[in-house]
Amino acid sequence: MRLPLSLAWWGIGGLTSSSLRWSIEANVLQSTPPNILVLHLGGNDLCIDSCSKVRNNINREIKNLRTVFADTAIIWVDIIGRINWRSSLPRKIITSKRRRVNGFGRVCVQWTSRSTSITVDIDANTPVFFLPDGVHLSPVELEFYLDTLRDAIMQFL
Repeated sequence: MRLPLSLAWWGIGGLTSSSLRWSIEANVLQSTPPNILVLHLGGNDLCIDSCSKVRNNINREIKNLRTVFADTAIIWVDIIGRINWRSSLPRKIITSKRRRVNGFGRVCVQWTSRSTSITVDIDANTPVFFLPDGVHLSPVELEFYLDTLRDAIMQFL
């Protein structure tokens, strides 16, 4: 990402908001508390939980993170749309849930000090933005995502 710092990428496939705390705490036990924490949820919750449950999980976890890591900057990254959702729910319903959860996540982060949120302008209706699985970003869009993320991180350096 061409940043003057070291990064730890704690991505976990299939992670949900209800297991977010465990994931972060497990990684922090092996190192020092992060200076910046980027919250990028993939959207797995949107396919299995109600919107209110996902929002409650996010609210609880952001409050916990702010308590445990009072000096850590928090960056909320909006959940990116997908071409393929592993769900029987119609895409329109998942998109609606995604938009509501993203708005809620941005608000939760704004309540904390040293925080920001970013929206990556990636259109799920454009197949070339994604790998053939319809979930993960193509190399070009991944670079676009990382550039947007780098700009947000630079605010806290």
